[in-house]
Amino acid sequence: MKNVDVSNLTWCNAGSKVVDLSEIIGFVEKNKKLAEIHVGCDSHYIKDRCIFAVVVAVYEPRKGGTYFFARKKVDRKLIPNMKMRLLKEAEIAIELANIINTSVDLKKTYVHLDINPDKRFKSSQVFTSATSWVKSQGYDCIVKPDSWASSWLADAYAK
Repeated sequence: MKNVDVSNLTWCNAGSKVVDLSEIIGFVEKNKKLAEIHVGCDSHYIKDRCIFAVVVAVYEPRKGGTYFFARKKVDRKLIPNMKMRLLKEAEIAIELANIINTSVDLKKTYVHLDINPDKRFKSSQVFTSATSWVKSQGYDCIVKPDSWASSWLADAYAK
């Protein structure tokens, strides 16, 4: 499957108003001293499509924050199994983190993966490869049960 071009997706703010990616980057720049930047992606199969949702959350500890999201629908045949889908989620989240970090000098960026390290869950099959990929790009990796940007925010928009 070809790459999902994060920069060409239709982005929305938390109120579902369409915004430009440059506005999101400007918001991150303006808030980078006090806020943490969290990026996550999730996906779901719905009929013959796989819907990916990617989010960037700007969170100020103990005060709250806001987020931005985008969705991408792809043919289910292009993502035939769970492993490929979870690795595509990681790829999309890393791509977004790279775009933000290329534009804004951030001390730290958190990439959330909807992957469970517990071997009782199927997603654990890609745990090592996905988390290593994120870390190799210089990002802090957060997984279940703490990966709220992917497991909660992005999940809500992937359905």
